[in-house]
Amino acid sequence: MKKLILTLMTVLAINVAVQSQTFQAGVKAGVSSSNVRLSDIQNDPMQYAKADNITGYHVGAFTRLQILGLLLQPEAILSTSGGKVEVTDNSSSTSVHVEKFRFNRLDVPLLVGLNFLKVARVQAGPVASTLLTAKQEGRSIKDYYDSSDWGYQAGLGVDIGTLTLDVRYERINRDFTNTSQQTSGKVKNEQFLVSLGLKLIK
Repeated sequence: MKKLILTLMTVLAINVAVQSQTFQAGVKAGVSSSNVRLSDIQNDPMQYAKADNITGYHVGAFTRLQILGLLLQPEAILSTSGGKVEVTDNSSSTSVHVEKFRFNRLDVPLLVGLNFLKVARVQAGPVASTLLTAKQEGRSIKDYYDSSDWGYQAGLGVDIGTLTLDVRYERINRDFTNTSQQTSGKVKNEQFLVSLGLKLIK
C-alpha cells in the first residue's frame, strides 16, 4: 500500500511538472543532528532514555515546480541518522551504558511551500522513507523494523543565484518487532538538517 501511494505521488509530481509555470532541478548535500527515542516498549526488561545526538549526512537531488504561486518540491535523498540511547537492565538498576543507533535511508520528501521576497522559502510536507540499513552498536537490526514508513519535514530556505540553502526539522516514526524475543515498540527518529544545493536547471 505504501509503495502504491509513493507511485501515485510520483505520477502526480510528473503531471504537475507538465503544467508548471517554472521548473528547476539540482543536487544537494548536507549534515544533520539526529536523536532517537524509544517508547511503548513491550516485554523488554531494559529501560531506554535519550542520551545524545549524532551527526548524520545526506545527499540527493531535487526538483522545484511553481504553480499558481505555490512551490512543489519533490526530492530523493540518501541519508544517515540515528542517536545515542541510555540503556539500563531494569527500572531499579544503577548500571547505565550508552548504545548508538544508526539508520541509512532513502527518503522521498514532497514539500509544498511559498516564496517570500523572491529569495526566501517556507516549506513543509510528508516524507516517504525506505530503510536501507539499521544498526544498534554495530549489530544489524533491520529485520526488526518496518521497511518503509512515513514522516514529515518543515523548514526554511534561501536561494542566491544557482545556490540553495535549507534548514529543516524532520521526524520519522518506525515500529519494531523482535519475534524471537517477543518484544516490540516504537522508535521516533528526529533530526535537524542543513543542506546546500546547486541548481543545474533553472
